[in-house]
Amino acid sequence: MTNLLLQDPFSVLKEYPDKLTHSLENPLHTECVRFSPRGDYLALGCSNGGVVIYDMDTFRPICVLGNKMGAHMRSVQSISWSPDGKYLLTGSRDWSVKLWDLACASQPLKQVHFDSPIWNCQWIEAAQFVCVVTVLEESSAFLIDFALDQPLIRVLHGDENNDDHGYVLTSAVHSKFSDIIFTGTSKGWINVYQLYKEKSKSNVVRMLKGLKVANGNIKHVIVSQQGDKIAVNCSDRSIRQYAFILTSDHSSVELELEHKYQDVINKLQWNSIFFSNKAAEYLVASTHGSSAHELYLWETSSGTLVRVLEGSEEELMDIDWNFYKMFIASNGLESGDVYIWSIIIAPKWSALAPDFEEVEENVDYREKEDEFDQIDELEQQEELNQAEEIDIDLRTREQFDVRGNDLLVSQFTIPTDYERILTLKAAKLSQDY
Repeated sequence: MTNLLLQDPFSVLKEYPDKLTHSLENPLHTECVRFSPRGDYLALGCSNGGVVIYDMDTFRPICVLGNKMGAHMRSVQSISWSPDGKYLLTGSRDWSVKLWDLACASQPLKQVHFDSPIWNCQWIEAAQFVCVVTVLEESSAFLIDFALDQPLIRVLHGDENNDDHGYVLTSAVHSKFSDIIFTGTSKGWINVYQLYKEKSKSNVVRMLKGLKVANGNIKHVIVSQQGDKIAVNCSDRSIRQYAFILTSDHSSVELELEHKYQDVINKLQWNSIFFSNKAAEYLVASTHGSSAHELYLWETSSGTLVRVLEGSEEELMDIDWNFYKMFIASNGLESGDVYIWSIIIAPKWSALAPDFEEVEENVDYREKEDEFDQIDELEQQEELNQAEEIDIDLRTREQFDVRGNDLLVSQFTIPTDYERILTLKAAKLSQDY
């Protein structure tokens, strides 16, 4: 996406990807996908416990986590990047959550084992190595503090009424306020917690609100970048969008239902959901079912369906949307391959010269008699002297790109792991034969 300012603004500033452009064949079968904060890399959690990181400029693998046995012993269910792109959290069905330093990805930096498979894991404060984890058949979520020599685990609870809200299946962290945490349960409850610190204690958790939104499982909870919207994917075939209202002192919250997304004709369930960037103007969802191969895109202000992204030949599962490169990635259920939708920008050569005219096919051109005569050097120099002199700053970096993304966010460069990549290619060749 270089020289975006020279491209057609109507193509560059499209608000969502519109065409399938790439497919990544993963011989290890992808279970979950997650872009790095700047979109330079895409991490794939695999069914055999491996984690493969792809370079999104070349669309080739650049790093494989762990030793020859892989990052985990069983399927990787959840991946979370730190804001600087240097650390990675992975949660697996082998009952463990691992913290990886991508500067040396052969061994995990730290790890914690639970008594059941992991549902998902997310950063709360990456700078202080604090994350939230949900575990199979547990009625509470867990906070992990990796900053200590022995990682500390705390139970995320606070329901004074001790009502049975079922098992905690998923969690989400407020992107604007890291002290606000959402959890969704197997009995349709959304619980909102506040994480704060006291002088005599470290982290204290209290429950701000509990709201029953459905009668079935809550499969996903997502929060918009600005933190004013949340979306809840339930097993009752509905996606509910709520306005999130938080008081200035964070003492209370309100959730107001804005829209309810359904496929009233086919009665489809939804595998995964994701908001678009900043104002969360769009919501994208993957469909459940052998005959459903598309991604549905709704406008969040009106609740209307605006686009169906097509191109895949199988049911799609996990979704991630990166806003720097404007990519949407989703993995296929059967093949485990990753499909990537993006914006195709046609070359606009006229942007390089105002008098350049683009033509569809070659044309015969007759040169005018004096069209290319050389101008007298003195006259040419005089014109240059009369031209207005403009200082051009070649050192200062632009802070924002044409889409408003912050370009000054630091991004860690992952070293290439050539040995493990060759092993991955050998696995792919053996699979082809």
